[in-house]
Amino acid sequence: MTKVYNARLATRITSSVDTRLRQLALVSRRRISHVLDDVLDAALPTAEDLTDRFTRLARTSQDLPARHPPARAAQAGSARPAPAATAPPAATRAGRGR
Repeated sequence: MTKVYNARLATRITSSVDTRLRQLALVSRRRISHVLDDVLDAALPTAEDLTDRFTRLARTSQDLPARHPPARAAQAGSARPAPAATAPPAATRAGRGR
C-alpha cells in the first residue's frame, strides 16, 4: 500500500501516550508515523461505517426544520428581538483565576 501524505496532522498527546508510542515504534522497528497510522487505523471506524453515520446524520438534519421547540416557536411569533448575549467580566471567566 502506498501512503500519500498531503497535510500534517499536529496534535498534543499526554507524555505517557507519547512514551508508549515511541516504545512501540522501537520494539516493532518501524517509524513512529507508521506505528501511529496503524494505531489510528485500528481505532477509527471504517469508511463504510462513517458513510452510514453521515447518511443517518443527513436524514436526521433534514427532519429538524419541520420540528420547532416551543421556546423557538414562541420567540419567532414575538415582535421584540432576542436580548443580546453579554460576556462575563474578565475576572469571572473560566480559567482566569485572577
